[in-house]
Amino acid sequence: MSVQNGSPIRREVAVVLPCYNVEAYLPRALDSVFAQTYTDFQIYAVDDGSLDGTIRVLGTYAERCCFLFQSHAGPGAARNRGIQMSDSPFIAFLDADDEWLPHKLERQVALLKEDPTLGLACSLCALYESGKQTGSSWRAAGMPTSGRLFQHLARSCFVFTPTVVVRRRCLEEVGLFNESLAVSEDFNLWLRIAARWKIALLPEVLAINHKRSDSLSSAISPEERLGSGVAALEDVQSHCPDLSAAEARALRAALAERIYFHGSYLLSTGATAPARRRLARVLKLQPLHWRTLAKLLLTFFPPHASEILAGLRTKKAYGLLRDH
Repeated sequence: MSVQNGSPIRREVAVVLPCYNVEAYLPRALDSVFAQTYTDFQIYAVDDGSLDGTIRVLGTYAERCCFLFQSHAGPGAARNRGIQMSDSPFIAFLDADDEWLPHKLERQVALLKEDPTLGLACSLCALYESGKQTGSSWRAAGMPTSGRLFQHLARSCFVFTPTVVVRRRCLEEVGLFNESLAVSEDFNLWLRIAARWKIALLPEVLAINHKRSDSLSSAISPEERLGSGVAALEDVQSHCPDLSAAEARALRAALAERIYFHGSYLLSTGATAPARRRLARVLKLQPLHWRTLAKLLLTFFPPHASEILAGLRTKKAYGLLRDH
């Protein structure tokens, strides 16, 4: 591991930027940080074992950011290293292929300063693919924009990582990213925060998430992605024993849904025995989960028949779970 640019002056916000083979996108991300109307920040970039020219690009910004190179360990480990490099009271996250809009930090830091009971502030996020906007994140009808939002978050992850600013004291209490998770490590942390702290969603677009086919997450197999999603929620259960009854119900329902999709995917591949085990577990969590009952019956059909009946619908539904 090598470190560049020494120890920076302490700033109010640490901008943590994990990088992996992002030579072509990194200048856009960095320039969006330097274009912020709020300027009391320091960038901590972690090159997570890139094989392209990412470290060379970081070198061209050496006077304006602190960066290091480490062996490839995944986005959770890279973000944790960036957090540990810093000592700022607020921490903002930006993936190296995404970008911020100019007022992002100004809006969110003001919100966190105004209410010390807030652990995390996020915002809406524009979604781009191939240079064109394809949509934006949203909040469910009737969901408050601030408060104890664990139940809402468990049902649907409205927190996009490039929109997050978190209070360091909050991370000191709940812990950092779970490095054992291949994906959903961010969703896992946001839930652990929401279990103990108030969070806030600014209902305006302050960041842009760029989808790309060659991203690290796109290389993860469907089974690993779905299994990691289940493990992320199981980890929340084990680390958050003091949830209210309503919060615990919401988490069980979310976990049941993740296990259902995992079991359904396995069924679509013809792996009937492991699919049956997972679907049976859904019924322990949610006995009236009628879709699981139907899929469980399919596990007793010949493999080819169950693949035909289960495959297309499962793969379509799986697409809805790709981001978290």
